[in-house]
Amino acid sequence: MRIASKIYVPIFVLVLACLPARADIGLLLNAQPNDHIEISIGQITGEGHSAVYMSRVCAASPVQLRLCGPGEEGSVIQAYEDYEEDRPFEWNVVPLSMYLYGVDRLSEKPLFASQQLRLALQQRYRATHLAEICTTQKCISDPNANWRDAVAAAFVREIYIFQVHTTVEQDAEFIRQFNVRANVNHYSGFSWNCADFAKLVMNVYFPHSAHRDVINDFGVSGPKAIARSFSHYAEHHPELDFRVIRIAQLPGSYRHSSDCHEGTEQTFRSKKWLIPVAALEVQAVPVLAASYLLTGRFDPNRELRKFPSERAGWLQEQLSDAKHDGDKDAQQALRQQLQDERATELGVERQWQDYRNRFNEVLRTAIDDGVIADQHQLTTLFTQFRTHGSIYVESDEQPWLEMTNNGRVRRVGLTAQNIFSPESDQELALQLLLARTHALLAANSKHRELLPDFESDWRLLQHAEQLAHVRSAPQIASRILR
Repeated sequence: MRIASKIYVPIFVLVLACLPARADIGLLLNAQPNDHIEISIGQITGEGHSAVYMSRVCAASPVQLRLCGPGEEGSVIQAYEDYEEDRPFEWNVVPLSMYLYGVDRLSEKPLFASQQLRLALQQRYRATHLAEICTTQKCISDPNANWRDAVAAAFVREIYIFQVHTTVEQDAEFIRQFNVRANVNHYSGFSWNCADFAKLVMNVYFPHSAHRDVINDFGVSGPKAIARSFSHYAEHHPELDFRVIRIAQLPGSYRHSSDCHEGTEQTFRSKKWLIPVAALEVQAVPVLAASYLLTGRFDPNRELRKFPSERAGWLQEQLSDAKHDGDKDAQQALRQQLQDERATELGVERQWQDYRNRFNEVLRTAIDDGVIADQHQLTTLFTQFRTHGSIYVESDEQPWLEMTNNGRVRRVGLTAQNIFSPESDQELALQLLLARTHALLAANSKHRELLPDFESDWRLLQHAEQLAHVRSAPQIASRILR
């Protein structure tokens, strides 16, 4: 034992030395998808979904945790009603890039979302990661098996991440606890659900940081209430460097998701709820209204605008100190810095309008060159891809779209990694990026990409436009059907 301990300690120290000096944990508030034909309880109540992101905790397997190695992007852990795996596991953990976009690295995220592509990515994930615990025919083929919800969630949902810093010791202790804790499902929509599980995880890191709202969620733990309570906790602990991130739903053929609501909020936003409540107990209406207006209001977008970066949180803390000291000059300077920081992350309306004007110029050129017929075609292009195209993932794990036109098959890469490759049809690439950029710019300010992400998308469009002018679709990008 003495020899083993002498070897173990230096190795453990070496592992810790290779880890990032700072890491994060983030509470995910996932919007409610609108892609299911069947009506679920979640769609009726508008609750959405809760999960937890950890940047320094990775998956040793879908049901075992480990510390991440250099270059790894962290993971997402969550509980669902029924994964339909060989054992009734309570939770699964997946890499962050897999959870958001169904790929191995965030740099490989697809440029548009479709049911066919998501299915292909789910099948690849099951074969690669779930082969040992998803062997029954029901697990493999059931489209409603909840393991599928852990792959490419950003295809169908908008996602907010309420994020703070953690220490190595906190991450190591969490891994220790959850690797020995019984991973057995006892999911119940009313007494133990995804929000309860997320609350448990956050409270392991920061005790009493997240709690449910008994009144506004009618006794049930709801994702939005957990997010609100944790945000309030983080705001009162500036040493945690609180920030909020919005992952916009990927443009494509899925309907846009719906915002999360608490119970009382859903009651007043939906006539399907309000009218029956008023009919059964009219006296309850003002009580519910007072509860929602006084204690239940929470806007994730407002939190994003307050804390779009760590620096924004630090500036707000400095501004609070300046107000306390009565230093008006410092207050003015800090307000300007805070405004500039928010503009850097979120943009201002003038910037977004400038991009719209520049996009209209690119669009007119594309129409004149015959790349697309008119602007209306952009709104139907993703549907055309779904109806007339075929999506597959090659052996190098890159997704492609094939379109058949007059007996000729044309194909285009679907990520920033392969959309400009020699085998990719550049006219299709420009069409795809035009439709994508059009959708991004048409999004409401509450749902659009963060400015740095959009600027990366804009550079892709510019490059596609340049390539379209210097060369036509390469012969290698197509083949004659025989």
